[in-house]
Amino acid sequence: MFTLVTENAAFYRVKRGQSAEEIEKTLSIPCGKVFSGEIIAAGGKYAVYSVKPCETYRSLSKKFGIGEEELKNINFSRPLYPTQKLFIPRA
Repeated sequence: MFTLVTENAAFYRVKRGQSAEEIEKTLSIPCGKVFSGEIIAAGGKYAVYSVKPCETYRSLSKKFGIGEEELKNINFSRPLYPTQKLFIPRA
């Protein structure tokens, strides 16, 4: 038996010892707590945005035209800092 792996696979299986941050970097999707063997939908619904100095969830929600609470939920309400990678829903 073999496994077909493509660049644009629809799903991703979490490997043992892999952290959520590694998966977020690899797939460019937000994922909260993950566990080994979990299957994650790897769709391209999000764009990655690099936070600039003095930006807040409120200013970014106005900039991208999405709700502040929705933006916080997608990014797990992590505190913002310059150069942080933030997930923004694509239109």
